[in-house]
Amino acid sequence: MRILTNEPLYKRNIRLAFAANLVGMFFLVGSIYVWVNNQQFGLYLLFLLMGIFLVQVGTYFGRWNRRPDLALNQALKSLDDSYSLYHYRTPVSHLLLGPSGIWILLPRHTRGQITYDPNKKRWRAKGGGLLARFSREGIGRPVEDASWEAETLDRFLEQRWKNEGGLHVQAALVFVDEQAEVQAGNAPLPTASVKKLKQILLKADEKSRLSREQIKTLAHLFEK
Repeated sequence: MRILTNEPLYKRNIRLAFAANLVGMFFLVGSIYVWVNNQQFGLYLLFLLMGIFLVQVGTYFGRWNRRPDLALNQALKSLDDSYSLYHYRTPVSHLLLGPSGIWILLPRHTRGQITYDPNKKRWRAKGGGLLARFSREGIGRPVEDASWEAETLDRFLEQRWKNEGGLHVQAALVFVDEQAEVQAGNAPLPTASVKKLKQILLKADEKSRLSREQIKTLAHLFEK
């Protein structure tokens, strides 16, 4: 399998997270110093708000340290060279291109038992220990995320895809934490642990499958 990763983007955002957290802590410590030594409320409040804001920025970009791309690479490495896996190299974050079609991959780091509640139309995570409850990543709204990414990809292809016939883009929700146990067969999106991801991706219906020429053309569009 071919793997194409936007490493400069990962490195930039990881450095940004480190810098924001470092400067944020400086402002937070500075706010205490200003209050204790000068008791200037205006300057204290400025330092405090700047510190909180920068730490929040650092936390947001700190998610790039998780590197879900590495787990996806490991899970799909046995696929042959007719498949290409793109990380931040196409209009969507993680995309698999191959004979089974175009797949948008939505990785999550949530651990524990993953289920889907059809009544409330949302995924649930439970178990995994006390630490997991505080540290686990939220599942969010995968259906909305998949729809948004699919629309973004559709707009890209509408301007560049000149071949006859439309393309059927698929999406899969994948839990990359090794301690995730997925039991969500009733979910509106194909949902799997990273260990079982390949089984889902290879079960494409006929309207989703791509010919060798289609794959070659699409790879050229994504990589130029």
